[in-house]
Amino acid sequence: MEFASSYFYVRCAATTEPSERPRAALPGEGSNARAGGAPVLPMSQPVEGCGVAMGPVYDQVYETVPGVGMEGQGPTYMNHSTLPQPLTPSSPFYADTGFPPPEPSGSYDGSRPAAAPQQPAKPTPIPPPRRSRRLTPQAAPPPLPPRPPNMRRVPDYAEAMEPGVRAQPGVPAPLPAPLNPEKVGPKAGAQELTEDVNVVLVNLAKLVDIKEATALAVTPTYCQDCSAAMSSCSHIQELHTSVWKCEFCHKENCLDYRYNKGSCREDQVYVHLSNPTMTEDIADSLVVFCVDISGSMSVTFEQQIGMSVGESLYMSRLQAVQEAVSQSLDYLLQTSPRTRVVLVTFNNEVTIYGDGMGVPRTLQDFQLIDQEYLKSRGMAEPQPRCISESRDALRQRLLTLQECGSTALGPAALVSIAMASRKPGSKVIICTDGRANTILGNLEDIAEEKIYQSSKLFYSHMAEYAMKQGVIISVLTIEGTDCRLLELGQLADKTGGKVNITNPASLYSEFELILEDDVIATNVTLTFIVEQGLYFKHEDEVSNKCVKQIGNVVKDMTTTFEFGVKDEVREELQRRDAIPFQLQLGYRLPDGRSVYRIVSQERPTTTQSAMVKENINLGVLQIHAAQTSARLAMDGRMRDAQATALTQRGLIEDVLSERNDVEQEAIYESWAQSMNPIYSGLSHLSQQKATAPAVYEAVGSKKDRDSVVKSFSDDVANVVYRLKNAKKKMFKKPKFLVAI
Repeated sequence: MEFASSYFYVRCAATTEPSERPRAALPGEGSNARAGGAPVLPMSQPVEGCGVAMGPVYDQVYETVPGVGMEGQGPTYMNHSTLPQPLTPSSPFYADTGFPPPEPSGSYDGSRPAAAPQQPAKPTPIPPPRRSRRLTPQAAPPPLPPRPPNMRRVPDYAEAMEPGVRAQPGVPAPLPAPLNPEKVGPKAGAQELTEDVNVVLVNLAKLVDIKEATALAVTPTYCQDCSAAMSSCSHIQELHTSVWKCEFCHKENCLDYRYNKGSCREDQVYVHLSNPTMTEDIADSLVVFCVDISGSMSVTFEQQIGMSVGESLYMSRLQAVQEAVSQSLDYLLQTSPRTRVVLVTFNNEVTIYGDGMGVPRTLQDFQLIDQEYLKSRGMAEPQPRCISESRDALRQRLLTLQECGSTALGPAALVSIAMASRKPGSKVIICTDGRANTILGNLEDIAEEKIYQSSKLFYSHMAEYAMKQGVIISVLTIEGTDCRLLELGQLADKTGGKVNITNPASLYSEFELILEDDVIATNVTLTFIVEQGLYFKHEDEVSNKCVKQIGNVVKDMTTTFEFGVKDEVREELQRRDAIPFQLQLGYRLPDGRSVYRIVSQERPTTTQSAMVKENINLGVLQIHAAQTSARLAMDGRMRDAQATALTQRGLIEDVLSERNDVEQEAIYESWAQSMNPIYSGLSHLSQQKATAPAVYEAVGSKKDRDSVVKSFSDDVANVVYRLKNAKKKMFKKPKFLVAI
């Protein structure tokens, strides 16, 4: 876990002025401390070294009671101040004197002396307090003895505190330098930070890698209420039995004999393999090329030959795909010859060529409507041979492809996913140049709300099915076309694949990037638990526990979380020294092993904006702003997306203005250009399509948000998908920006 700051920032209440911000209570302070002023000590607070319960001298009234006292002592001083916490009748003090305890009184007003009770029971004897020199004049102290001749006038420690400055007779010592206001509190008139800096980045690719981790043989101990695991942040109380008070929900859990203190680490790794024979061969994976051969694939484009100007040729889109797939077969033969490759094409029919060495199977008409039938046909396909055996046959099948018909993309994608689901970690590469226009998954007639919602739900369910089966889907479309990438891109977004719009001449480069991006883990489930007083922002539920189905994890894959502070516990969190965080990750490795990893950390709290700014990580904020804004934009919450992007941009600019970091400024420029579609382009586009401000609000109806999402072009959707999967290295590369 990588936090945006070294401190967890707890902002003071919004209704509190900077000069009246509450502070952590000092030892012994009660709830009667006045906000904004000097704390009022409770009148039952004992004075250090006195052993007598008394309040401040200036808030108490004493009088002597003649004839009342203990043997051998003078008159007893009576205190008429009220006691918020009176001594109990069983106290030894009252047992020795025989006096009854005083009656409890009302509230205490520190602005004036407390009034004596109208009908006090009996005087309460209290020993005389220490007298103040201001109240009672005393005799002058005796003179000091003469100074020895060998004693220096200025002691050594004074010179050590102020080197080079010597005190001289009659000259006052210089005053100490004033404290830096940034360290003791915010400047006068300075704007206080918001809590948008409480962000954490989770590098999933690093967490699922257990090569350098040591697996534990025991089982973790969980809280009975919140399911948090005991870790190095936990505190065990040894009473009549071992008790663990959960640091997240404060539930007291009794520990039994299975409790192992050695397992309470910051990083805990548990590996389980139920059946060693289930260990899978990582190199034995499956790649499915799902290629569009509809009539629109016959459109030609100009391809330059060599470096000389004027030498070019014209080729169709299908020819470009054929050439790119053929080169990919050669690449796989060289890098992973045991990989199995399958070819599936679609127009108005779906044709399954398999490894090219058998008879093609064709699905048509009503077969393309039944989802269950399509799944069963895909899973029933025979096991394809390795690329080392099937490359030549697949090349021959590629050369026979012809463009014609409509685009049955939905059925073809479902059959391809079903075929790949037999081997977790397999890949499906979809290449198309137009909208799906058959019944199942129709994206042509989105003007009709029922058809649009049905097709959108179909692609969403198909993406979840692929995610559960450990299949990664990548979607490539041809530039200059409209494929409704926003809905089709769900297949790649939920499964860890790539979404891109590419030139036909660059298809092989895109195929190569997809083939290089191997799966690190599948069936990944993430659980994040925080303190009860916190909650996760921008999530479906306002809770201190967040559970996400990640699915597949590939190289450099990250996700971010932002925490909010509940107002009712804000002051309590300000008094806390640190706040615990725990991440639980369950996943399956490509070799078949099941792993559960628990990472726990604590973060110190602060209310000082300056301390947060000095220790801020701009890279984490940039990735979080990109991912969160894109996710909100995909949901149609444009105003929330723009507000998040602008807030983070202002904070980053504020931090950079105080630093002299050329590299960070260059990265910021790249990030700002990448975010431009969020805080400017999409706003202009949405305002053309929407007529009511309610469309932008998070509380707007789903229909209103869908109307905004429908207006996204493929270029806009492509940028938003890339921002949603933002990575650190993305902002160090050349800027990417599309014209909107």
